Amino acid sequence: MADIRKNRYAILVCGILTMLMFGTIYAWSIFIPPLEAEFGWTRSQTSLVFSVAMIGLSFGMLSIGPLSKRFSLRACFVASTSLIVVGLFSCQFITQLWQLYVFYGVCCGLGSGMSYTVWTTNTLAWFGDKVGFASGVLVMGFGMGALVLGSLASALIYSPLGWRLAFVVIATLALVEALVAINFIQQPPPEVAALKPKRDAVGVSLPGSKTVREPSFWLFCIWRSVVMGAGGAVIAEASVMMTGIGSSIAFATAAVGVLGLGNGFGRPLGGILYDRIGQNRTLVVLPALALAVSVGMAVAYWFEIPWLFASFLLIQGLLYGMYAAINTSYMRTTFGQRDLAMNTGISAVVLAPFNLVFPLVAAALFEWTGGYEAFFVLVPAFALMSLVCGALCKPANGRLRMKYGATGAAALGDVAGEGEGHAVGKSADHEAGVPDRA
Repeated sequence: MADIRKNRYAILVCGILTMLMFGTIYAWSIFIPPLEAEFGWTRSQTSLVFSVAMIGLSFGMLSIGPLSKRFSLRACFVASTSLIVVGLFSCQFITQLWQLYVFYGVCCGLGSGMSYTVWTTNTLAWFGDKVGFASGVLVMGFGMGALVLGSLASALIYSPLGWRLAFVVIATLALVEALVAINFIQQPPPEVAALKPKRDAVGVSLPGSKTVREPSFWLFCIWRSVVMGAGGAVIAEASVMMTGIGSSIAFATAAVGVLGLGNGFGRPLGGILYDRIGQNRTLVVLPALALAVSVGMAVAYWFEIPWLFASFLLIQGLLYGMYAAINTSYMRTTFGQRDLAMNTGISAVVLAPFNLVFPLVAAALFEWTGGYEAFFVLVPAFALMSLVCGALCKPANGRLRMKYGATGAAALGDVAGEGEGHAVGKSADHEAGVPDRA
C-alpha cells in the first residue's frame, strides 16, 4: 500500500507538469506585439484570439463529461494533445487573421480545456483522501502556464528564431511531454479508489437541469464571471499594458510571468481560504479585495508607474486564481457531488461570454482613447457587482436549503470554516465525494 501511495505522487507530479505545459493560452499577450507589427492587425483583432481561446477552454472542459462515457481518459488525452500540438504547429503558417483564431483560439483552447478535465479526473481518483490538496496543486500548474511558457515564448520570439519558430518549439515540447504523461493516466487499484476524506460536506443533490433554475447558481456565476472576465482582459493584454506606460519589453515579460505565478498560487490559496473562513465570508472577502486591487491598478496605470502596476498584476493573478478555484467548492457544497462535473461544466460555459466580451471592450476602449484608462475606470464597478452578488448568495442558499430540505447546520454554509458538521442533501444517494475545497 505504501508503494502504491508513492506512485500516486508520481501521477500528481506528472499532472502538474502537463497542466503547466498545456496552460498555453495564458501566455498569449507575449505574441501580440510581433504579430501586430508584422500584419498590422488592431488590438481588438488580436485580443479576440484570447477570447476565442477562453471560450474553447470552457467547452473543452465541458466536453470530457460525455466523451469519457464513450472513450477512455487516455483517448481523450490523445485528442486534447492533438488539438494543442496541431494548433501551435500550424500557427507558424498563418497569413490571415482567421487562421490565428482557428489554430490558437479554437484548437489550443479546446485542447487545453479537455486536458484540464482529463488530468483533474485522473489525479483526483488517486487522492480520495486528499482531494483538496491534490486539486489545488494540480490546477496551480495550469495557472502558472504564463510564467513558464511566457518566458520561453519571449526568449524565442526575440531571438533569431522569431515568433513562427517559437510556436514550433512550444508545440514540440508539448508533444514530448504528452508522450511521457499518457503513461501516467491509470485507474487506481481498489484499495486506493476506496480512500475517503476524513470529513465530507455535500449540499443538496441537484442535476444540471434543476441547478440552472436556482438564483444561487446565477448569483454565483455573476459573482465569478464579472471579476474573472475583467481579469481575463488584463491577462490577455498585460504585456502591452506594461509597455504602454513605459516598461521595457523585458520587464513587461517578467510582469506577465509574475501574473502567471499569482494565477497559479492563487488556486490552492483560494481553497485554503474557503476552508478556513467558509463559503459566505469568502464570497464577500474576495470581491472586496478585487475592488481594492482594481483601484490600485488604475492609479498605477494613470500615473504610469510600471513597478507598481506589476505589483498589482501579481495580486490580480492571485485573485483570478482564487476566483477560479472557488467554482468547484461552491458547486459541490451547494449542489452536491453526484452531478458535480456537469454543474461545474455549465458554470464554465456561463463564464465564456464574459471572456469574449471583456477583452474586446478593453481593446475597443484602447483603440478609441489610445490607452486603457477608460477600461480601468470600469473595472471597480465589476468588482462592486461581484461584492453585491456574493452577499446575496447567503440568503439565496438558505432558501435553496429550505426548498429541498437539506439537513445539517452547515449544509450550504461554512462547514470547513466553522466546523459545524456534515451536510447531506434531500436525496438519499449520499455518494462519496470531494471535500469542500477547490
